[in-house]
Amino acid sequence: MYQLEYDQDWYGYFDTVPEDIQRRFMKRREKYIAFPTFAFRHEKREVTFFVDEIGQYRALFTSDETTLTRKFYFIGDHKAYEKFIGIRK
Repeated sequence: MYQLEYDQDWYGYFDTVPEDIQRRFMKRREKYIAFPTFAFRHEKREVTFFVDEIGQYRALFTSDETTLTRKFYFIGDHKAYEKFIGIRK
C-alpha cells in the first residue's frame, strides 16, 4: 500500500480542472494506493513521471518504491500536460 502526497502546486492545477474530472480522480485514489507501478504508463523524458489518463486529462506523479510513496505534481488537459513536461511552449 502506497501513501499519497501532493506537491505544493498540485492544488492549483487540481482546482482548474472540471468537477467531473476532480471526482473521477478522487475515485481513483484506491488505484493509486494499491496498484503496482507497472500498472501505470511511464513518461519517458528527463523527468520520470508516471502518467494516468482520466478522459482527456493527465495526472502526473512519481513513485518511490523504498518509502512506498506516490507524489502527485500535475493534473490538466493534454495541452497543459505538454506544457508542464516541456514539449509545448
